[in-house]
Amino acid sequence: MTKRINWGRRAGLLAVALGVVLGLTACAGATAAPVSLQEQPSHSFPAASVEAFDASLAEAMALAAAPGALAGVWAPWSGSWVSAQGTTAPGGAEAMSTDMRFRIGDNTQPMTCDVLYGLVAEGTVALDDEVSDYLPALGGIGGITLGQLCHGTSGLGDFGKTLGPLFPANPTRQWSALELVSDGIASSRTGRPGDAYAPSDTNYALLGLALEEATHSDWKTLYKRLVFDRLGMDDSVFPEPTTLEISGPFVPGWEAPRAPDGTLACDAPRDETQLSNSLAFTAGGVVSSLDDMQRYAQSFATGALLSDDLKEKAWETVPLSADAPAWQGFGPGGVQMGPLRGQSGYIPGHISAMLSDPGTGLTVVVLLNNSTAGSGFAQTLAMKLAAIAAKAQPADGEKLPLVGLPWSEEQMTERLAAGAVCQPAA
Repeated sequence: MTKRINWGRRAGLLAVALGVVLGLTACAGATAAPVSLQEQPSHSFPAASVEAFDASLAEAMALAAAPGALAGVWAPWSGSWVSAQGTTAPGGAEAMSTDMRFRIGDNTQPMTCDVLYGLVAEGTVALDDEVSDYLPALGGIGGITLGQLCHGTSGLGDFGKTLGPLFPANPTRQWSALELVSDGIASSRTGRPGDAYAPSDTNYALLGLALEEATHSDWKTLYKRLVFDRLGMDDSVFPEPTTLEISGPFVPGWEAPRAPDGTLACDAPRDETQLSNSLAFTAGGVVSSLDDMQRYAQSFATGALLSDDLKEKAWETVPLSADAPAWQGFGPGGVQMGPLRGQSGYIPGHISAMLSDPGTGLTVVVLLNNSTAGSGFAQTLAMKLAAIAAKAQPADGEKLPLVGLPWSEEQMTERLAAGAVCQPAA
């Protein structure tokens, strides 16, 4: 007997199956293509440059009351310098090591923007999409777009200013992203959406919530697929909020508690090593390493993760403030400082900074394991190291490029001294 086939029913089942497969593919996201970066030198800088780098890092550690530091400088025309100085704890015996991982704080923010631009390239979202399209139940965000969150022009207040003072004393507390964002929305506005730049951690936490809704994916997956895997950042991770200890060699972190009158308890720094990244979410929760951050700094500066049609759009910078020098601006989650692009980060226990020149490949990454001095101190140290590297003698067969930094080593030395904390009485 011939079996009769119900083709209409089979076609319907096939359509359903295909829809399920496509839906799962859309949720998981296509594998993003890896990118290549300019090769950095393996040979060392000239001795004079190395001496200056070593002295600058040691001086910065003392000024920041940091027991240890990690730093790297790479200049394709001259050489490389990677250093681990000091110890993991005040008065401790364990030496710092260049393979240690650390919390990068606000340096997470350009990575969050890279995810946004990656999803734009895939057609999942658009820069002009309003945040309320993805979070309709959240009030107070009308007229704000995803692109404005990334570029810091949403006008939202900063939960880092209001909740931030609570974080060092409560490093293991679990914070919900909605709690952080709601506090920022309730804070005083800095302006209307799109008017001007103002620093705000709320932007990146809110962007995190919106993109979770848009993709039905978590940020551990999004960072890995769209940033870490593409750049070969094998030491980088976005921990679960319940993960308080980071596996592998990890830099312990410290911060001097502040009394109600503003004085610092410098003799008894608080151990911030065990910490929930929920206090920062996508505004500061990534853990990385010196090598990985060198790769990321280069990528951020050159727009290596961005599709060609989005690179120019991403780097349409806005002024940092009405009175900021013309050579300072803000791009996709990070700053433009003269020819260099980068960011600086704070999270209880760690301050760090990255800078890279998309033209010459000059790249700087620094970490200090006492966060008392703040992220601006780390950025100043990175700027000083960049100024030293810009004058480094070229290797045989290479030519000294014109980096053209609008600051000097001496100026940054003075700024570091002005930012000193916990110094012994004269």
